Amino acid sequence: MVNLKEHFRMLALLALALPMTFAACSDDENPSDDPDTPVQIEKGVFVYNTGNEGYSIDGSLSFIDVQTDIVTNNAFLSANGRSLGSTVQDGVVLDDSLYIAVSASNTIEVVNKNTLVSVFQIRPEEAQGSSPRDIVTDGEYVYVSMQTGHVSRIDPTTNTIDKTVKVGPNPEEMAISGGYLYVTNSDGNNWQAGYADGFSVSKISLSTFEEEKKISVGMNPSKIVADASGNLIVLCMGDYSEVNPASIWKIDSSDEASEMGIQATIMAVRGNSLYTINAPFGATEVSYIVYNTVTGAVENAKFVSTPVDSAAGLAVHPESGNIYITSYTLVGGFASYNTPSYVNAYTSDGTLTGTYEVGIGAVYMSFLD
Repeated sequence: MVNLKEHFRMLALLALALPMTFAACSDDENPSDDPDTPVQIEKGVFVYNTGNEGYSIDGSLSFIDVQTDIVTNNAFLSANGRSLGSTVQDGVVLDDSLYIAVSASNTIEVVNKNTLVSVFQIRPEEAQGSSPRDIVTDGEYVYVSMQTGHVSRIDPTTNTIDKTVKVGPNPEEMAISGGYLYVTNSDGNNWQAGYADGFSVSKISLSTFEEEKKISVGMNPSKIVADASGNLIVLCMGDYSEVNPASIWKIDSSDEASEMGIQATIMAVRGNSLYTINAPFGATEVSYIVYNTVTGAVENAKFVSTPVDSAAGLAVHPESGNIYITSYTLVGGFASYNTPSYVNAYTSDGTLTGTYEVGIGAVYMSFLD
């Protein structure tokens, strides 16, 4: 009999390797696939396509233009004539630059946010950590979590790493609140030992860039967001089994952590509204529920009118409330990790407005306004 946890772990690792390429809603040929076509973008959604390292498929960057409804595939390739690299993870805009974390290639690519032309490529030294995962900004610096157990700070005036702090094993997502950077310590590479050191969130002072404490949470914390009231919402993925399912924890302003009694596998926050998708491995029913982060009450029992086939990522625009969900396509009734994915776009009330064919392994998204 197949070990369910190991099977899911294999699928999860494949999923983290997939790259996404945006195609327009129409059947017209996408001109952005031509590397000689210049890129010029202004407002829309970046999609970070991880690729699939197991299939030797590099990651890529795509862009949904919300003004023209045109999708630009392979946008970095078009602008630079070269691949972005292996296992594209995440990105963040600061001033005129977009910083992109590329894990397996161990680079942080710095590009102009409108032309996507590369202006700098950061290659961390051994002491600064390796395998960039999540990337965020406080408006002054850019912060990158490294799978090796570090968080590094990038000075945007020089595009160099000027400080590094040691945290827990295999850190993943980060969030900023109240002058602190909070980092999830997943210990994901130690899954066979039950994520033994994967039960904490590191709290780092932005002023000193030192870890002040580790806050205890559930098993395998991987995702984290900050709400409008200063709470940190942590998604602890558990061990992908019915015994230890994924669950939501809350860290309040006094650093007290408590389980919220909410099960979810994907989340995003807007204000004090927590958008959750619960789609555990093998589930026959998937929920799309919005909770209030302060009270835990249900605000919306189904926040989209048309569910996706196999949800992978979720983003909610902070102002408009428009919703974007990435999804794997189904092949033979199962999520495919080496064929194009897609993005569904919805209005704030959950009405489907567009479906965009993308590349392989689309998960993370961010906005350009």
